Amino acid sequence: MIDRDHEAVEECGDHVDVLESIRVRGVVDAVLGNWQVNGILTISKGLPLRNFSLSSNTCFCFGGTQRPNSTGTSAALSEGQTIDRWFDTRQIVAPASFTFGNLGRTLATVRSDNARNLDFSIFKSFRPTERVGVQFRAEAFNLTNTPLIAQPNTQVGSPLFGAVTSQENNPRQIQLGLKILF
Repeated sequence: MIDRDHEAVEECGDHVDVLESIRVRGVVDAVLGNWQVNGILTISKGLPLRNFSLSSNTCFCFGGTQRPNSTGTSAALSEGQTIDRWFDTRQIVAPASFTFGNLGRTLATVRSDNARNLDFSIFKSFRPTERVGVQFRAEAFNLTNTPLIAQPNTQVGSPLFGAVTSQENNPRQIQLGLKILF
C-alpha cells in the first residue's frame, strides 16, 4: 500500500508542419516540414518516510525487525529542512531493550522530496527517395536537470540518521539518433 497524495503525469505530442498549408516543396520543405514534438511532465508529492530501523537490534521479533519509538511529537520541521537535516531526529528514538517500539511502518507527517521531471523529444522526418525514409531523433530525459532527492537515512543510531546522501533520478541525459526506413 502506497500513500501517494498528489500525482500528475501529462503527456503531449504534436506533428508540426510549418509549411503544410502553403504546399511548398524542395529544400524549404525538407528543412521546415515534418517535425514532431513530444513531452512528458511528471509532478508528484513525495512519499511518506518508511523502513525505519535501529543500528542495534535487541528484539527477537520472530524474523521481523525492531522498530523505533515516536515521542508523540511530529518529526516534521516547520522550516529549515535541508539535506543534512530532513526531519527532527529527536522525535524518533530507540525503544527500551527487548521491546518492539511504537513507530508504524511509515511516518506520514514527513515525506520524501517532491518529484518534478520533464522528458522532451523532437523528431524530423524526411524522404530522400520515394522508397527510403529518414528520421532524426533528439531526446532529452530530465531536460531541466532537476535532482530528485532520495529518502533520508532512517536508521536510528546511525551518524547519518535524518540526512540525505543520494538522489533517486539520473542527471540530464540527451541522445541523438538517426533512423533509416526502407
